[in-house]
Amino acid sequence: MAMFPVGELRVSIPLAYHGLGLSWFDSYFYSLVGNSLITLILIFFISYLGRSNIRAFFKKIPLLGYIYLKWEQSSIEKSKRFENWSYLGLTLFVGIPLPITGAWTAVLISLILKLNPIKSYLFITYGLFISGAIITYLTIFIPDLLKY
Repeated sequence: MAMFPVGELRVSIPLAYHGLGLSWFDSYFYSLVGNSLITLILIFFISYLGRSNIRAFFKKIPLLGYIYLKWEQSSIEKSKRFENWSYLGLTLFVGIPLPITGAWTAVLISLILKLNPIKSYLFITYGLFISGAIITYLTIFIPDLLKY
C-alpha cells in the first residue's frame, strides 16, 4: 500500500495497524520500507528514461496522460518554493503528512531541480521517517482521544 502514489504512508500505516492488526512498529517499518523502496526505483527509473520521454508516453494514454500532466504541473509549481532549500526542502516537503506531499511528488521535484539522485533519495527517506512517525503517532492516539 505504501508504494501507491495516492496514499503512501498516510494510508498504509493506519491500514496495517487498525486493519491488519500489526504492531505500531511493524506498521511503521513495513510502510517505510515499501515507500522508500518505490522512491529509489522511481528516482533511477525517471532519471534513466527522462521526463520528456515519460511525458510523451503518458500523452498517448488519454486519462493517464491528463493525470500525469496535472501532477507534473503541480510538482513544477511546488518545486519553485523549494528551489533555495534543495535537499532540506525535500525532507520538509515529505515530512509534512499532507495530501500530495509524498515521496512520489518529491522524486519529481528533485528531478525538476536537477538534484543528485542519491542525495535526493536519502533526504526524501529522512522525510519519510518524519512523516511516518507523525502518522504512526496519530494512528495510535487519535482513536483514544475520540473515546473521551
